Amino acid sequence: MEKKWTKQKLIFIPVALLVFIAYISVTFNDPKGEQYDTSSAEGKLEQTLSQIQGVGQVKVYFHYDENTTKTSGDSSLLDFGSTSNKPNVSGLLVVSEGASDPSIQKKLLETISRVMQMPTHRIMIVPMESKGDEQ
Repeated sequence: MEKKWTKQKLIFIPVALLVFIAYISVTFNDPKGEQYDTSSAEGKLEQTLSQIQGVGQVKVYFHYDENTTKTSGDSSLLDFGSTSNKPNVSGLLVVSEGASDPSIQKKLLETISRVMQMPTHRIMIVPMESKGDEQ
């Protein structure tokens, strides 16, 4: 018994292949996917720091190195190990409700320094202006 190829089957197979190829190309070659999303990193750090007792609401601002030039020539060996395009954070500003308390400020400084693997002199922690302080 011989199976007949209908017009529907002949059209469906190439269309399915095209959809699959389009999906693969969008997923693996998306230039947005290669870039590091800084806003989500800041948001995650803000959310985590605000969970520390006494810290309250937190805003985090990253400062990045301006030095983003690539070396000319064959850099395939240099780029071999680095698959992400993460910018280098060189400094951090943290604005926190609880930062007016020196013990909270010290706790934040030590925590951020360890988590971000950054020296403490590159981290600035300042108290957040509360809405009741405005006059």
